Amino acid sequence: MPRIDAINVFLQMTGCTDSKRMLYLTYFEFLITLYYFIASYVSIIYYEQSVSIQLFTLLCMLIESYILLNITFRIYHKNQFREMDQYSKQLGIPDDYQSKINIITMYHLIASNMFVIFPVTYTILYDSVRVGDPFTFPFLDVLPIKTRNLVIYACKYFVYAISVYIAHIELCFINTTFIYYVGVLKYRLETIVQTIREAVVDNDEQKMKYAVIQHQRLLIYFNTMKIVFTKPILQSMSFNAIYFGLTTTLVIQAIRGYINQTIVSICIASGIAAIINITIYTFYGSVLLDLVSIYLIF
Repeated sequence: MPRIDAINVFLQMTGCTDSKRMLYLTYFEFLITLYYFIASYVSIIYYEQSVSIQLFTLLCMLIESYILLNITFRIYHKNQFREMDQYSKQLGIPDDYQSKINIITMYHLIASNMFVIFPVTYTILYDSVRVGDPFTFPFLDVLPIKTRNLVIYACKYFVYAISVYIAHIELCFINTTFIYYVGVLKYRLETIVQTIREAVVDNDEQKMKYAVIQHQRLLIYFNTMKIVFTKPILQSMSFNAIYFGLTTTLVIQAIRGYINQTIVSICIASGIAAIINITIYTFYGSVLLDLVSIYLIF
């Protein structure tokens, strides 16, 4: 079964292949994200802004720290990713897993474009750039700029768009690769179970030995998978829970009139994305738990 294109791209970003071009993209993402993190931190510490802008900047800094940790985990576990890649090359995944990976990839593509297009529309309608523009990172607006210059608009939203796309690339990476490797595990385990049943029915000792060997290899793969995904998924669950909680706080403050309601709208959209991510990890984590119970049977 041919591997999904998105998975191929993401595995190249881990350095699993001989081509290093996508791995360099990972390093580029890390440097850009580190800049955004430092800039947002400096903005909170050294610039006097409204409470709503400072809270929004805090959310931005939280996102950047999450991305930095994700990239760090991926680089640190590069060898483990290579091992899983070698094991999964000749294997397939269930058809429903492939369709769900395609859906999630499309979701992140649409969501990232919406987070970029909507701010541009907002700016065109209001025709100005000023301190506290709620649809850009606040640290890009620390100087009181008010202009109709399209070049400034273009530069401003180019920088903003890079940060949005990097965030969604990283979210898409962990979501799709986790589902993909769970699919490989499920598909391979189903094959082994079928082989064992046939060996019992046919009383075929060689086939049984082959199934045992394959099961041992799968167990090594499963242990490697736990090493690779335990920390990123735990971090993602914690981050999404904290982010959703902060967003809820902002909504309450907006209702009371203390915070710009326009800022809250983009936070609500991000909060919905956080719920989607938590749902993905919870559902496929339960699938992984069911597969572990099958291990115990055999």
